[in-house]
Amino acid sequence: MVNAGGVRYDHGVKKFFSELQRRNVVKVGGAYLILAWLIAQVSELALDSFEAPGWVMKTLLLLLALGFPLALLFAWAFELTPDGIKKDEDVDRSESAARPTGGNLGYVIIAAAVVAVGYFLWDTGDTDDETAPADPESSVAVLPFVNMSADPAQEYFSDGITEEIINAVVKIPGLSVPARTSVFAFRDHSVDIREIGASLGVAHVLEGSVRSQGDQVRITAQLIKVDDGFHVWSETFDRKLENIFAVQEEIAGAIAAALVGELGTAVNMVPNQTRNMAAYDTYLKGRAALRRRDREAVALLEQATAADPEFAPAWAALAIAYQSITEDDHKAMETAQKALALDANNVDALNAMGGALRRTRRWLEAEPYFDKALAIDPNSAELLEDYAEFLSYVGRNEEALAFTSRGMEIDSRLLPLVFAHLDALGSNGLVEDAFELAQQVLEGEADNLTWLYWYMLPTLRSPALDPGLLTQEVPTESADEQPQWSIDLIEAAAQVVKGSSDEALIDYLKGYYPLPDRLEEARGHYSALIARDALVNANQLDYIIEKDIWWAKQADLVLHEYSWTPFYARLRQHPRYGEYLEHAGIVAYWDATEWPDWCERAADRVVRCR
Repeated sequence: MVNAGGVRYDHGVKKFFSELQRRNVVKVGGAYLILAWLIAQVSELALDSFEAPGWVMKTLLLLLALGFPLALLFAWAFELTPDGIKKDEDVDRSESAARPTGGNLGYVIIAAAVVAVGYFLWDTGDTDDETAPADPESSVAVLPFVNMSADPAQEYFSDGITEEIINAVVKIPGLSVPARTSVFAFRDHSVDIREIGASLGVAHVLEGSVRSQGDQVRITAQLIKVDDGFHVWSETFDRKLENIFAVQEEIAGAIAAALVGELGTAVNMVPNQTRNMAAYDTYLKGRAALRRRDREAVALLEQATAADPEFAPAWAALAIAYQSITEDDHKAMETAQKALALDANNVDALNAMGGALRRTRRWLEAEPYFDKALAIDPNSAELLEDYAEFLSYVGRNEEALAFTSRGMEIDSRLLPLVFAHLDALGSNGLVEDAFELAQQVLEGEADNLTWLYWYMLPTLRSPALDPGLLTQEVPTESADEQPQWSIDLIEAAAQVVKGSSDEALIDYLKGYYPLPDRLEEARGHYSALIARDALVNANQLDYIIEKDIWWAKQADLVLHEYSWTPFYARLRQHPRYGEYLEHAGIVAYWDATEWPDWCERAADRVVRCR
């Protein structure tokens, strides 16, 4: 009896699989999977080119996945006949076209498989080319060109030419080039070429000089091999100023020819040139002032854009100046859009646009600008720092650390990047690593000790560290280098952090947050942050939350940095912290993307964090 049942079962299974084969269900499934994979691969490439939002690809993948069982069901229930599609049960077996249809499906599967394998090999080969490590010999540091003009004030011009050459050389495929901050650290140092090469990790250095007089310019450049001092290439260019871009291209082309081979015509190393040399000269002056964070940069770059309204780099630099110096985000966005209308791939303009949208809490709008900029220039330390800050603000801590770590590999001397890295380390619980790095920075930044110390306070004040740090003397510059209000603020904050509960000191600090009484003295929002951190340390959490919520409601005010370090744990646990996140737009961002592990919206719709 059991045997008979087993026979019937076995016969039923064989009949089922025979029907699957006869109705071509397996072949339909195989063809569908291969074609769906090809559709997904080609769509991903096309959607990236059109910069489509991520949900489009996700929707396509979902539709392809849902289509698979439908395709199998259709193959089982229906048959394609010369008279059209009919239910399988209505087709005369003697007239069935299932066998020839199966043969055709076999050809389709073979053809699709060949195409899929070809695409896979092409895609793998392309990826290998992109990720192949660069030849260590194909590396060069462009050292600051020496100003040989009679006027020392012309240094902005030689510095500007150096930066322009760095920007051109960076575009050479297969060539490793240290960032500006790293090479400019050697401007005033009489260091042996071998030491410079070892410090920057390069096999070659480019050094030179610039002499400008009127509309004439002389540029000398020499490419030197680090290990033996051999001059690989050298040249002197005597040109009119209007030909300065051609000189930059010739220098970059000579470096490419010597280190990686001749470049194709597709590499545009010096884009967005201007024929207006007065505009270019003013632009270089504005860039120099922008590096110093001097308000003069705004006026100079406004002059440059007025002199040549088609000069995209000047508009992009002006957008950065509005954002970082005057903190006028609306002007920054308007100006960045003008630059992008002239050059849709201008990285500075994309970064300025993303930064301005970030500071006005338009988080979802800001992110695509950072993504596009990084796709164009993935090795910009400034860009990596700005995007990492964005990620830190919205609580994507692990990603922020990945970007700051990458940035530190490129330019560990860029102080804003170091700050962002410290915050990312602390937010990921790596407070010991943050403390070790902070100590190194404190030793090397004698001119910024006070501000640096307090900037790092949220990272360093962690239960995982020695509480003796609280009693450490706060480093201060001399009164000659610091305004009195700044010294008073630092001393008051230091006393509160060390445990003072003096109401007068606490009231004094409250005057600096959320807006200082002496706004013109505040140097942006950093003084407010110093006061805020000291008040958090003093457990003035109700006051801080109330003011944080007020600040988050102000559309035109710079929003202070968020921090997810252990220092802020008590503040995050405040009953009104979720209300603050709602007004700051963070909750809406999380709703549209993904919530972090340490915050949640409870059943009562209240946002709670830990």
